[in-house]
Amino acid sequence: MAPQLLATQNAASVFAFLAVGFCLMGGLFGPCGAYLPELFPANVRYSGSGLAYNLSSILGGAFAPTIAIALVLAFGIQGVGWYLLAMSVVALVALLLIKESKDMEFEA
Repeated sequence: MAPQLLATQNAASVFAFLAVGFCLMGGLFGPCGAYLPELFPANVRYSGSGLAYNLSSILGGAFAPTIAIALVLAFGIQGVGWYLLAMSVVALVALLLIKESKDMEFEA
């Protein structure tokens, strides 16, 4: 569905596609600012969350375009969709494995 929206070269379709995509991204990245810092003790909270976010962005973003190009050449655009699905499952599993920190005692 999405490639057809972009292939029409209709400004309204492209705008709708981008608006939905950016709303989904905001819904995903917004909670990171609150969730990441609570994973670290107070004395290293800023450094820990900053390093975790930026290193994961570098590692996740550095190879994704190369992988996407290889998948498009090998399997077509559907290969990228399957790659995104697989990475979403990995992220969901990682999220479920993180321990809740509301009852943890952190030293100041």
